[in-house]
Amino acid sequence: MKSIRFLSFTDLHHQPQVFVHDSASYLRSVMERAVRERASFIVQLGDLLHAPKRNGRLADVYNDFSIPTYNVFGNHDCDQEGYEYVLRMYRLERGYYSFDQNGYRFVVLDPNYVFPGNGSVHFHPNHGSSSKGYIPNEQLAWLERTIAETDLPCVIFSHQSLERSDGIVNRDDAWKILCAANRRRKRSVILCVNGHYHDDHCCIMNDVCCLDLNSVSYHWTDPENHLYADDVYERSPISRHCLYYKNPLSAVIEIENDSLITITGTDGSYLCPVSEEQKRALDQRRLSYERITVPFIRNYKIDLTVNTLEIG
Repeated sequence: MKSIRFLSFTDLHHQPQVFVHDSASYLRSVMERAVRERASFIVQLGDLLHAPKRNGRLADVYNDFSIPTYNVFGNHDCDQEGYEYVLRMYRLERGYYSFDQNGYRFVVLDPNYVFPGNGSVHFHPNHGSSSKGYIPNEQLAWLERTIAETDLPCVIFSHQSLERSDGIVNRDDAWKILCAANRRRKRSVILCVNGHYHDDHCCIMNDVCCLDLNSVSYHWTDPENHLYADDVYERSPISRHCLYYKNPLSAVIEIENDSLITITGTDGSYLCPVSEEQKRALDQRRLSYERITVPFIRNYKIDLTVNTLEIG
């Protein structure tokens, strides 16, 4: 029976000049959890830090950890520096790649491109990071080959969601590849994990488990909040849009026998208490998905042989 256990986290948003959460301490805590849980590797799903020339040392701390670490490009990663600079920081040759471990293939996508098709341009400081991302044709062709050339079950990592309709613009093109692979051989693709939305949600879509992983550190709100003391906003104006988590969130994911997936999340709370009424008032842009902010990651058990999912 093939099994593997790894730890995933996302959206640390390390920038002590802007945010108030202790992101360096959060990262240490997450990596220490990976050691305790005997994880085979750690994968961060994007938006690790801002202002790389000033704050890039944190990426070195992560990359040089005793357990193998992997990086996924986030939509904010190239806000201040270009693609090539961030590639060097992440020690990558390109933003999409794959690796095999313990009888599974792990596939990292980079959907952070502005235009579809062959004219795609990677997100960069002059374009802004609010655009919805595309997966270029070349990368889609690579994805199809990468899944087809192996008999190993595949896990897909991406910053934006393949499950949500407000994620990757041409996600249907990606799903055609994933579904075709699963028609050829059952459970060729078993799991997709994404960050970006700072939400906690898990479901089964097209016979694939999809995990929408919560941020390690905070949830972004529209409209502005008025929860903290005045000095917090004076020091950190961006905090008007942040519901900070009191402790760092991460998930340990264990896969057994190609089909049994156990996700062990993290209990948590907000740095400042927030009522359900306040959350719905502050979280207007999430209401269409009914994934209202929570300061934790739930536990999930998935059995893909019968397509069942248990929460608890």
